[in-house]
Amino acid sequence: MTTHETIGQFLSSPHWTESEKWVIMWQFNLLGDFQTALGNAIKLADEDNLANLQRGFPMQVAGFLEWRVGNLGNRLRNAGLEI
Repeated sequence: MTTHETIGQFLSSPHWTESEKWVIMWQFNLLGDFQTALGNAIKLADEDNLANLQRGFPMQVAGFLEWRVGNLGNRLRNAGLEI
């Protein structure tokens, strides 16, 4: 079971990028209103709109793409985060 302490360890670790930490916060509903809405917009965007969002929010879109088409979920689980 993932606890706030475990999440905090991941978020304070230098081994994870800011993009990856954003995904952790997104997945555990730890983002503020704007970032949560941005995550939803990124999740729902088609390819063209995702490219537009990436121009303004490169870190967040990079994290989302690592999550959606990369292996971020597996890497986080292998590191001990139940996500």
